[in-house]
Amino acid sequence: MILAGKTVLITGGGTGIGRATAQRFAEEGAGVWVVGTTSETLDETASMIGTSCTARVCDVTNAMDLERLVESMPALDVLVSNAAVSYAIDPLADPLESWRKMIEVNMWGMVHTCRAAGNRMIRDGRGGRIVIVSSILAELAEPGSTPYGMAKAAINQLARQLACEWAEHGILVNVVAPGFVLTPMSFASGVNELESDWCKQFFLNPERPRVPLLRPGQPEEVAEAILFFANPRNTYSTGATLTVDGGLSIMF
Repeated sequence: MILAGKTVLITGGGTGIGRATAQRFAEEGAGVWVVGTTSETLDETASMIGTSCTARVCDVTNAMDLERLVESMPALDVLVSNAAVSYAIDPLADPLESWRKMIEVNMWGMVHTCRAAGNRMIRDGRGGRIVIVSSILAELAEPGSTPYGMAKAAINQLARQLACEWAEHGILVNVVAPGFVLTPMSFASGVNELESDWCKQFFLNPERPRVPLLRPGQPEEVAEAILFFANPRNTYSTGATLTVDGGLSIMF
C-alpha cells in the first residue's frame, strides 16, 4: 500500500471528489482526515471508510479554525485542498456579494488550507505533498462562471508559487484540474446538468463531440489523478497541472 503510515487531510471530504479521494487513499493505507461544513455527509464518508477515517467540521474560510485543526492532527503528510462551491453568476446583474462568497471559498479557502498545512509540514521537517483541486475553467471560459474561473485561475498560480517557495522543504505542490465530473456540484435546482439536453447536444454529441470520451467523469477517476501526485514515489513533479476532462480542453 503506497500510503501506508501516511496521514492525509482532505477538505470538502463529505461528497464527490473529496469522498472518492478519501476512500481511495484509505485503500492505500492512509489515515484520512476529512473536513467540511456538513457533519452528516462527513459522517457518511467516515462510516463508509471505517476507523482509518476521522471527520471534522471546519470552514475553510476560517483560517484560525483550520490552523487549530491541523495542529490537532498527529501528523500531516498529504493535503488535498478540494473544498469549493459553484453556482451561476451574471457578472453585471448579480450583486458583488455573490462573487465574494465564491472567491472566499474557492480562492481564500485554498490559501488558508495550504498555509496551515505548509506551516505544519515545514515545522515537522518531513516534507510533504499538497494537491490542489482546480478546474479546466481556470484556463477556459463559459457563461455564468466568471468568479469561479477567476478563483480557479488564482489557485493554479498559488500552486506554482508554493511549489517554488516550499521546494527547499521537500514539499511538492501540484494541481488536478477536472472537467465535467458527476458530483453533487453537477446538480442545480435538483437537475443534473450533465444529463440535460444542452449538455448532450453540445458536449456529448457523437457527431461533433466536445468531450471525445462522450461521457462525464467519475469522482473515482479524479481521485486516481490526485493519488499520483500524493504518491511518495512522485519525487520530481511539482508546480504541475494534470487535466482530467475526457479530452474536453483539447477540442475546438
